[in-house]
Amino acid sequence: MSSIGHPTPTVLDFQTHVATARQTHDHRLAHESRQVSCRHQAGVLDPTPRRWSWLANTYWYVPTANLSATLFNSSTETIAPVLDQTVFQITDYANGYFWGKTVTQLGSSSPSGSSMIGSVTPEGKVLLTFTRVSGSSPTITEGYGTMVRKRGKWTMENQMFTSPSQTLQIGHWAYMMQTHLGMASWNHLPSAGVSVPEFLSESPGTGPRPVGT
Repeated sequence: MSSIGHPTPTVLDFQTHVATARQTHDHRLAHESRQVSCRHQAGVLDPTPRRWSWLANTYWYVPTANLSATLFNSSTETIAPVLDQTVFQITDYANGYFWGKTVTQLGSSSPSGSSMIGSVTPEGKVLLTFTRVSGSSPTITEGYGTMVRKRGKWTMENQMFTSPSQTLQIGHWAYMMQTHLGMASWNHLPSAGVSVPEFLSESPGTGPRPVGT
């Protein structure tokens, strides 16, 4: 058979091909290794409940972009927008559970406080329960959420609706963000216009207290 136009490969050609393939393979392995390292540092590789232990002694608020909530009046079958500023004070955390208190202000109404207890799975799924005692029976609201990183920071992407047994129901979702002393939001909460300590003073105490530990 003729070999015109098809030069016979040399040993050098073969060695060059092997070297190029090996280099490509090494680059791929290095890239995959960096990805695994980044995932491990972010806490998403084989996460455990210890991943969220930093939630203890943190404060969370609703940023301006997510203040809008929905007010549903079941007696008139109408809905209307309303501003909802809510602050969480998480006082402690243990084995996937956290607790504390929350204060909420709807529009220009007076703020109201509730006890809060929540759970968070290693993967970041959140379940929240807010209990407010008024009269002889408590009012309970449940919320759901997910820990989501936005712009390099953890947020709680939460959503909730108050009890359907109430005539007036509030629905709200928000990327709740952390705040602390020294931040602008700590001194001036969006919508509420007061500092976090002043806002939380509307609900005395720190919320649930663990016993038997």
